[in-house]
Amino acid sequence: MNPENENDKMEILETVETPAKNITEPSTGERKRPKWLLPLIAAICAVVLVVAGIIGWNTYSGAKLAQAKETCAAAADTVRNNANEYNALLNGDAADAAAVKAEQVEDSKTVESLGKELKAMAPEYEGCVAEDAQGLDAATVKLNEQADWYGTHEKSLSKAVRAVTESKAAKRLETAKTNLTAKLDEASRLLADSDGKVADNATRDALSNAIDAANGLKDGNDPAKIDGARKTVEDAINGVNASVQAKTDADAQAAAAAAQAQAQA
Repeated sequence: MNPENENDKMEILETVETPAKNITEPSTGERKRPKWLLPLIAAICAVVLVVAGIIGWNTYSGAKLAQAKETCAAAADTVRNNANEYNALLNGDAADAAAVKAEQVEDSKTVESLGKELKAMAPEYEGCVAEDAQGLDAATVKLNEQADWYGTHEKSLSKAVRAVTESKAAKRLETAKTNLTAKLDEASRLLADSDGKVADNATRDALSNAIDAANGLKDGNDPAKIDGARKTVEDAINGVNASVQAKTDADAQAAAAAAQAQAQA
């Protein structure tokens, strides 16, 4: 045998290692989870979502309820304000205008129109008595309608009151002018007829001045001034008449005295 070959065999034998029997091979898979773990996690997530949903819904509902209360309260304030304005007019100027008779106005239809306005039935106030948002929203709608009613009828009632007031003023002005015109005609006739027939001619001068002043006011728009001018003319007429009567009496006495003297002679 060749020694070199023997050495080669020995080297080959020396390099071969026998695996140890007590070495544990690594595991090829992870530890298995329990079958009940995934359903439990899903159930917990579902509960969390439900609770979050309930909290979110309650928050939304609470906010909506608060908003509904605020909106309804604002509508209620508007109704009260409009109702106060309407009632103030109803118990004030409208009540005064309602006392005006048809014969006191230039146009009697204004009195009829006011009577119809006064018969209007005001809505019954209910307020925000609902406890949920839906009920409060419905109450808000109704309150807005009531506010519109008061606003509309306050305007129409105010218009009717103004029509009666203006018609009454027009009637008063017309009456004042008519009375003054009649008094001026009387004064002019008296002034002409009383010439030389008065005891004091100053009364005729006063009447003439009153006539001139009244003629300057008879076409005005102030019934009080026109009535004042008529009163002045009337007083001047009375003064002239009294002076005429005084001269008539004096003339009668003088005639009687003359007749008596003639009889005695």
